[in-house]
Amino acid sequence: MTPRRNTKEDILQASLRLFARAGFEATGMREIAAAVGIQPASVYKHFACKQAILDALVRRMDERYELASAAIGLPEGSVDEQVRDYAVTPVAQMADLGEGMFRYWTEDEFATLFRQMLTVEQYRTPELGALYRRYFIEAPLAWQETLFASMVESGAFLRDDPKMLALEFFAPLMMLIQAADGATDAAAREHLVDLARRHVIRFGERHACAPNAEGPE
Repeated sequence: MTPRRNTKEDILQASLRLFARAGFEATGMREIAAAVGIQPASVYKHFACKQAILDALVRRMDERYELASAAIGLPEGSVDEQVRDYAVTPVAQMADLGEGMFRYWTEDEFATLFRQMLTVEQYRTPELGALYRRYFIEAPLAWQETLFASMVESGAFLRDDPKMLALEFFAPLMMLIQAADGATDAAAREHLVDLARRHVIRFGERHACAPNAEGPE
């Protein structure tokens, strides 16, 4: 028996691919319908407008990110609870966590297309520009600044400016993630993964207090 088609899911997936390649503004409902293989009226049965599709994609992205973070093993809970976990995490394990997130943003199809969609459209659509800044500038920097401030205060990190620590940590990773879009083969992509790991290790060795850099006994 042929499985019943999930047309709504097909519309979301096709829309994301089109938005990532041509841009949100340049893609119409007719193009989305054609990509799915349905009539335009059928798209409107599931989504009232293109903005509704975008809103659904953003919700899906947030849901998938939470699931990916848990699967990778990122510490959870309050800031204090996460600080305690990070403070006793060996640098090599931190590199594993960093690699997991790097691979998620560069190898997971949905996450990669979502990131590319915002990158393509950030200069043309104010709303998508704001989303780009939220996902890839403002939210990660704000979170890391809070985390590093707590790690400094707890004694897990050497005394330093948390804002500058966040910039030092995140900017190279974001550059490497963007570079992955232009990697021509598996070897080139793995080289970028290796650079990301080395960056995380170097950052931890430079800033973590000596006992915590080695991890627990």
